[in-house]
Amino acid sequence: MFYSPILKFRALEDGAINFYAGRKIHGWFFKVLKEADAELSNELHSNISDKSFTVSSFIGHNVSKPLEVKEGKTYLVRVTLLEDRLFELFTNRVFEQNLSSEPMRIDDVSFAFDGFVIDKNHKWSGVTSEEELFSLDNSENIITMKFFTPTLFRIGDLHLRAPEPEKVFTSLLRKFNKYSSIKLNEGLAERFKEIKILEQDVVQKKVYFPGFYLQGFVGRVVFWVPSDSELLVAANVLSRFAFYSGVGYKVTMGLGQAKRIESTERFESEMND
Repeated sequence: MFYSPILKFRALEDGAINFYAGRKIHGWFFKVLKEADAELSNELHSNISDKSFTVSSFIGHNVSKPLEVKEGKTYLVRVTLLEDRLFELFTNRVFEQNLSSEPMRIDDVSFAFDGFVIDKNHKWSGVTSEEELFSLDNSENIITMKFFTPTLFRIGDLHLRAPEPEKVFTSLLRKFNKYSSIKLNEGLAERFKEIKILEQDVVQKKVYFPGFYLQGFVGRVVFWVPSDSELLVAANVLSRFAFYSGVGYKVTMGLGQAKRIESTERFESEMND
């Protein structure tokens, strides 16, 4: 199963967060895991690539600008979990202990944890399974995806900042086959170069860390997939899996947050302004 709960944090004071908040929220998440299971936490730390979770920055706030925090206001964070054991561990930790007594601190601002929800009616929450992904209509050869936070790919020391179909779908295939009980053909990675971009409306955005920044693309991309049944199934399944896995580099800190836009769907709300 793949999970996307929404975490609620309440600001305990006014303040400003000048650097990208996803880095510190990622640290808070690891702290919670370590207190619940130090061995698993260390295992995730040592697993350099394709980790089984993502942690967003604050939903609905521009990740490229400083954030003005207001005392008493609720701020939402999205976590995705690709393993049942990780979901169970995290939820058990949340329910068994009062995490609100351990504030999360970002720069000079403290936040109290106010619980979490999984609600399929919330645009950033949900639960799905491999079986469900394969049971949907996977015959569409026009696939629209929206990338809500800066998305980039790291190749050696290089950062690639364009929505190249081969990079997008190879990133998704690698992670899907690592955590799914139903595997896709690894050889399809060679065929992803056949996928073309029909339209794109993307811009470059930066996220600032202490001492450096990362830059990636955000926006809408329409992909065209050749009418080959195996390639169509893979592209459709992976485009929906992206909601849980993220795409590209630093997804564990909230970069590469993406969602497939279904043909019947109007997804107007942004993850960040």
